[in-house]
Amino acid sequence: MGMHLVVANYSGMAGVLQVRNLQHDLNLALEQEDWLSVRRLDQACVVLIDKVIAANKDDSYDLILVLQELKDVYAGLISLCHHKVIAMAR
Repeated sequence: MGMHLVVANYSGMAGVLQVRNLQHDLNLALEQEDWLSVRRLDQACVVLIDKVIAANKDDSYDLILVLQELKDVYAGLISLCHHKVIAMAR
């Protein structure tokens, strides 16, 4: 049994799809209030975004769109945390 090297493609739509998949998983974890998964996905997001940016230096249009979508996910996360803090303070 041999080993196979898998090389991820972060350029163009392949990179965008990877970010969108992570975004979907992050939204699901938020809906389920699975904070351990949110933390793990947040950490993975930083690494993934760096790789996608590096692979798309010459073509940033799709990258800008997916990053704007990701900002919305994080805005939702912040809002959810804000509501949780208010609820805990009551």
